[in-house]
Amino acid sequence: MKRIEMNTRKIASKNLHSQKGVSLVVAMVMLLILSMIGISSMNVTVLELKTANSMQQGGIAMNSANESLRVGELDIDAIIADPSAYNFGSAGDSYYVVSDGINVHDTNWDEQGLTSKQSGDNPNDVYVTEYLGPKVLPGESIKVSADGRVIGGAVHTFRITTRSEAAKNAVRLVQSIYVSVDAP
Repeated sequence: MKRIEMNTRKIASKNLHSQKGVSLVVAMVMLLILSMIGISSMNVTVLELKTANSMQQGGIAMNSANESLRVGELDIDAIIADPSAYNFGSAGDSYYVVSDGINVHDTNWDEQGLTSKQSGDNPNDVYVTEYLGPKVLPGESIKVSADGRVIGGAVHTFRITTRSEAAKNAVRLVQSIYVSVDAP
């Protein structure tokens, strides 16, 4: 019986010698996997921060564009109150008519030669005003008097387009149609 025990001890001793480096390799593989998981989670976090910052800048640009829209609408109120101070036919004053053929949907107004009006302290918050002319109300007829006044069921329409740019090139364009019974 002693002989069998000795053989078992030799076999067990042999297995221990052959497995000495395996635990080191397993530990290194586990460390590598954990490092890769940590690096990928850091990359995801950085991407989420960039996305959140971009959304924040877009919101700031949108708020500024809406504020510029309000300023533009107040400007139209002033035009209607004193039409002699404004001439939609003159160039370079940020007031246009439909026949000018401007493209306000292009985000770079300077390259297009569009003259815009600054709406506040930020030079990136600007707007242009287009007079779209009188529009006949449905079911009404329109007549023009001898002095050029529109008589009948018509309204005068304006289109205000604002452009606002925040940090990280976040650009927002906002448009509004302003309707008035009074002519400019």
